Amino acid sequence: MQKLIGACLLLIIINALQAKAFAAPLNCTFTDSDLKLEGVESLVINEDALTVNSEVSIQLQHTIIKCGSFGRQHRFDGLGENLQIILKSCTDEAALRGHIIDSVNLKSAEIVCD
Repeated sequence: MQKLIGACLLLIIINALQAKAFAAPLNCTFTDSDLKLEGVESLVINEDALTVNSEVSIQLQHTIIKCGSFGRQHRFDGLGENLQIILKSCTDEAALRGHIIDSVNLKSAEIVCD
């Protein structure tokens, strides 16, 4: 009976930790300096939002997706202030990789967050 209670408590703790996406802010950078978006100086992920230039906050939706041989991984999507964000953790590195798209100027850039 004690093992069952211990296992249930462990599952509850793991579930609570998964609900909180990030323990610390993640800084994002452009992977190619030539493909930066104009006016975007800093990108930081806090909790469930992406903050652009310490001013604009874009809410992110978290989903679990299947990524080939990596099994189940994380995906974060957001849309706001004419910017669309798509980030995935489908790599063996401890980083989120994806795209930020400027729908007004029809430009996109690759970013990595770690």
